Amino acid sequence: MKKLILLFIVFLFNLGNSFAQDINIGAGISYGGPIPTEVVDSTSGKPLVGAIAGLSFSFRINERFSFMPGLYYSFHGLDYSQSFTRDTLITVVFNGISGEVPSFYTAYVNGKMRLHYIDIPLLIGYRIWKFQLMFGPYISVLLAGKDAGNVRVVIGSGGVLDDYNEEINNYPAIRKMEQGLMLGSNVPIYKKLSIEMTVSRSFFTLYNLDKLEDNGQGTVKMYNTYFQMGLVYKLKSD
Repeated sequence: MKKLILLFIVFLFNLGNSFAQDINIGAGISYGGPIPTEVVDSTSGKPLVGAIAGLSFSFRINERFSFMPGLYYSFHGLDYSQSFTRDTLITVVFNGISGEVPSFYTAYVNGKMRLHYIDIPLLIGYRIWKFQLMFGPYISVLLAGKDAGNVRVVIGSGGVLDDYNEEINNYPAIRKMEQGLMLGSNVPIYKKLSIEMTVSRSFFTLYNLDKLEDNGQGTVKMYNTYFQMGLVYKLKSD
């Protein structure tokens, strides 16, 4: 799959360099992350400010419309935590007799997500005077990253039994290819320089839910949602 994507990138770059009316280079920041479809108690996430950089091309269809594919590198990060309490049974031995007594445990989950993508937006641009509105699908290919942390389980109120600690790794469950929708605008600010803003939302959940290990907190659907803003400079303009 990565070889196919690489061939597509080379093809798109050669096509854009030969036939595109405009070639743009851009860089900026992004903010957001996987947003759950429902609110989960005692759960928090702290998105990091991400980075984007790459090229885009403009193939004019007519005076108003253009086809605007692009090739971007993007970095996204998130620190997250969750705690939850569940009922359980504890095995005890009294006078040589084994039995189970009701109790509870509290689990504390902490993790860090750092993801590197190649983004391929395939947008349609609509020009209004010097402004341009953009809308269309995008494809993101996961290059590398991590989604790891630990779970600490406290039995009862703690102190009687030792805490249980386990390392977690959710990275294998993350989709290696993501598709979604993107919309935005491009506003010129000085000569060949413009500012571009976009928002995006994935079609599918961040994780392949059948591959995600359940650590007792249940499974919540989450969809990557980002706001991006950056500067764009026209390298070529006909």
